[in-house]
Amino acid sequence: MNLIVPPDDPPLVQTPPSNLKRSTKIRINDQTIEIDPENTKSVKQLGNGAYGFVELIEHEPSGIQLAVKRICASKVSDQDRLFRDMDVLVKSQGCPHIVEFYGAIYWENNLCLFMEILDASLDKFYKLSYKLIEDPINDIAIPEPVLGRIAYSVVSALHYLHQLKVIHRDVKPSNILINRHGQVKLCDFGIAGYLVDSVARTYEAGCKPYMAPERLLPNQKGYDIRSDVWSLG
Repeated sequence: MNLIVPPDDPPLVQTPPSNLKRSTKIRINDQTIEIDPENTKSVKQLGNGAYGFVELIEHEPSGIQLAVKRICASKVSDQDRLFRDMDVLVKSQGCPHIVEFYGAIYWENNLCLFMEILDASLDKFYKLSYKLIEDPINDIAIPEPVLGRIAYSVVSALHYLHQLKVIHRDVKPSNILINRHGQVKLCDFGIAGYLVDSVARTYEAGCKPYMAPERLLPNQKGYDIRSDVWSLG
């Protein structure tokens, strides 16, 4: 198996504009549809965090469902987080192991990112798998080939990001998505950072239980892409 890398001469992708409109046209399942708050309905909430939440919505004219991440734009720090997320998503669409991004709108003081839907996050998949076995000590809930596919997909995504000089900084099971077709994709780039001379120096971002030691004990040398690999395990 070969890792996917960005092309040698990738097209210039500008940072997403801050003057987003309340509607946008996106292409999904070989269809072009216009998304605005008036023609979509919420189906269910998929997840939430300190900076916003993700929900499943349906485009009523077509019946197409997709995921939307909403973040309140009242705080500059939250805006920065969402635009960073969008910037990395736009630049990573050549990688099949990173969640697909469709477009974005601004509505009622909310920034909304539209993305593809996968069936579950890895943490929920783990919990379901271990519920299905009677003896978790003697039985293997998840076969090794499945674990291998998960590891390969995430490492491929991290390698692609590294070629873009991006470090994820929040690799954890809830940010790894899977579906019933065996696809595994990395998501949530809100605290991702750009490497300078292959090094990052921001220490306050991330989930401590999954942080590499060099991020828990900051020093003047900074840290690099290896901290993402450590978080993967």
